[in-house]
Amino acid sequence: MGVGRLLRWCLLQAAGVNLNPRTALTVPVGLSRAGAEHHQEVAMTSTAAVSMPSSEAEAVAAVTTQPFATVLAGGTLLVPQHTLGQVEVERAVWLGRAEMDGISRSNGRMTIGAAAPLAACTRLDAPIGPCAANIGDNEVKAQATIGGNICSPAPYGDLRGPLLALGAILRWADPDGTHTGGIADFAASGGARPGVLILDVAFAVPEAGSFVALRRHHTQSLTAMAVSAVRGADGAVTIAATGAAPDACRLHAAEAVLADGGSIADAAAASASDADPYDDALA
Repeated sequence: MGVGRLLRWCLLQAAGVNLNPRTALTVPVGLSRAGAEHHQEVAMTSTAAVSMPSSEAEAVAAVTTQPFATVLAGGTLLVPQHTLGQVEVERAVWLGRAEMDGISRSNGRMTIGAAAPLAACTRLDAPIGPCAANIGDNEVKAQATIGGNICSPAPYGDLRGPLLALGAILRWADPDGTHTGGIADFAASGGARPGVLILDVAFAVPEAGSFVALRRHHTQSLTAMAVSAVRGADGAVTIAATGAAPDACRLHAAEAVLADGGSIADAAAASASDADPYDDALA
């Protein structure tokens, strides 16, 4: 199936089937890892020095002032890579005790701490909730964090699509201070790299949201393509996809069709112009 046809199918499903008025959020304000599924501490399998900050401020200091410090959140990618000798870790900063895992809602905005586990994020409404639920098995969801997922390279980083559609604002720290910006701004600043720590992500709670994913049997738990769509309080629809380009991308052409009163079918057809097909073993 070509990427254009696949993208049109996903968009038709997302925009035509699931963009219903949202229901009340089921995640209580202040939910943290302690209130989600069981979370096991992550251990490095070498003599790497491990810092265990007990606050956000301590975590920022540990990551931004120590040369070659590696952020260790859930460790679902880093620990296996380190165990297999694929990456070297001289100093690790583990976020499990840094109290950066809260999820709160205030004045129509949702804020998610970077260390919040995906298991907690599954309880959020679309597109975040179903996207998080679509990632890995229960063990992975209990360990992996939203900050780690944002920083993961393709074909991981599933949540970049929903967050892009939501217009989410990241807050991150580096040796030059604390910064805020969207997913694209974070990538333009250099993205995940030594000395950088994502602190949290925030977005306006939309009126409606949808998430549709396509998997192939040979990809196991990885998603070949997904589309996220949200309708804001002003009625505008924003749409983003993962797997249609080397990284998550907005489907501006489809959005423009809908903004002009066009049909879902026309928007789906227009979405192919925003795709940037690339070699991908998952497609």
